[in-house]
Amino acid sequence: MISSFLFFGGALGQSKNKSYKEQWQFPPKDSSFIVTAAQQRELYATEEEMQWFKDAKFGVFVHWGPALLETNVLSWGRYGERPGAGRPAKKGVAKEVYDNLYKKFNPVNFDADRWMKQVKSWGAEYIVFTAKHHDGFCFFDAKNTDYDIMSTPYGKDIARQLADAAHKNNVKLFWYYSQPDWTHPDNLREKHYENYLPYMKEHLETLFTDYGKIDGIFWDHLATKYWQWDSYHIYKKMKEWQPGIISNARNGFGWPLQDRGDYDNPEQSLGPIDHHRYWEACLTMTDKWLYSPKGPIKTFESVLGMLVQVAGNGGNLLLNLGPDGKGEFVEEEVEEVQKIGEWIEKYGYTLKNTRRGIYMGGDYGASTQHEETLYLHFLEQLSDDAEAVFELPELPMKVKAVDGVTEGFKNYKVENGHLKLIFDKSDYQNNLDNIVKLELAKDPAEFERIETWEAIPVAASEFDVSASSSDRDNPEVLYQTDGNVFSEGIHLKKWWSPAKNDKNPTLTLEFNQPKKIRTVLLSEHIRTHSVRDFDIEIKDQSGDWKRIFKGSVIGEGLRIRLSGKKIYGIRLVVNKSRYRTEITAFNIYE
Repeated sequence: MISSFLFFGGALGQSKNKSYKEQWQFPPKDSSFIVTAAQQRELYATEEEMQWFKDAKFGVFVHWGPALLETNVLSWGRYGERPGAGRPAKKGVAKEVYDNLYKKFNPVNFDADRWMKQVKSWGAEYIVFTAKHHDGFCFFDAKNTDYDIMSTPYGKDIARQLADAAHKNNVKLFWYYSQPDWTHPDNLREKHYENYLPYMKEHLETLFTDYGKIDGIFWDHLATKYWQWDSYHIYKKMKEWQPGIISNARNGFGWPLQDRGDYDNPEQSLGPIDHHRYWEACLTMTDKWLYSPKGPIKTFESVLGMLVQVAGNGGNLLLNLGPDGKGEFVEEEVEEVQKIGEWIEKYGYTLKNTRRGIYMGGDYGASTQHEETLYLHFLEQLSDDAEAVFELPELPMKVKAVDGVTEGFKNYKVENGHLKLIFDKSDYQNNLDNIVKLELAKDPAEFERIETWEAIPVAASEFDVSASSSDRDNPEVLYQTDGNVFSEGIHLKKWWSPAKNDKNPTLTLEFNQPKKIRTVLLSEHIRTHSVRDFDIEIKDQSGDWKRIFKGSVIGEGLRIRLSGKKIYGIRLVVNKSRYRTEITAFNIYE
């Protein structure tokens, strides 16, 4: 009951014994808000309802709002209390300014039909749109508040236009809806159950009854409990309003079963290679979720590599683009994503309508499969002296035929317990994704997945790390991996950046003893893929440095195959970086 809430009172009455996050958590209104495992199971989507989502592989996320008139950080750019969050605001736009920006918001060039045509041309199957973010602004005609799109100079229902255009263009539509609302006076406060919860439920009834077919809900509960939103009852009603609807996992902590919602939501992370259920990686095209005109824009090459890795490991890629104040996507972002659409038009059948392959992701790349067809996606790049020959563990069924989808595949062999695939090296190096199609005697889904990771990491104690300069953290932080686990949001706090005036940054590993290095793994901070030209050099016995690989884009999880010969050191040389170089991994494996 309300009387049991310990934190209520003047100025929110924050207890000295409670953390900021804990002060927003409190008991259910009554016993009806607590659910059993059986009730939780009632909410899960069926496999049939999930099928289109698992087939889609690629969706577009859109974060938008009046906040872009003053900041490039949606909601989190507002100074003030953050009910439900784990930390208070320490900076940002004053709430008196932020909360009135909607009075100037007028996206005169917004064209919902054009948006949906763009989404289709990018090869995406669905869109997730921020109907209401944490700042409480509503992009729909909300009858219980003036803090909505109808009260802006624009004055037209954006959600209505989006829903109509999605239906017209055969694009699946999710509403993103934040349960916490940082501008509502009763949200997670003393009259939360009496005033805020009915306010929220009215929004959800509007969004899921007034706009035709809606395919999903993207919750964002922050650090709250499921009962604070009466999640069971409201979602059960939503499933009545929208049969077949699916939900992400962010519907509140504390459920009796581990699996919340219908799929998991790693944020700014590619997720795992063998998770126990389906997932969706939420990534930004720039460094921010909101419109970020000066932010680093990911290249087509970066996005494609992530899309293939995600699809091959059992997930979808949900790529965020932030429209500008006129209602248009940033031209340079569109140019890069359009290339994804062109690639999908040509090779998308090797990803869409497939499931993660029998071969787990590893150095080679990833695999996808559909019935008796297995697609191998080779993403690993090759040093000058490495052969274009790949070995994977032998399959547990007969291989009936093997064909190259992309140019360069030459032949295959099954010998000594391995499947060996041979490519023309020149053609291989010209492809971003080298795809091979295998026709199998049996459906690989009937068999256990096969691990492919065989490389042995070189321990940090076996080499010395140095850099030409360091602007943020010393390069040793790359080998401190605590906290990098699969979760809803991995927040990297340490990475190596060279000094701003360092014109030729280098990151060097000198071995205590010569090592037979098989693989180099490189990653940039997932928000700031910046490198556009780099070299990998090795140190030989004479102490001379020799370039063995020249690359352009690093991005996320780039593997480079070496010959495996003994070397005495290895060095990353950054020749060109468009924005700010932020290296999160320079790992080596024997």
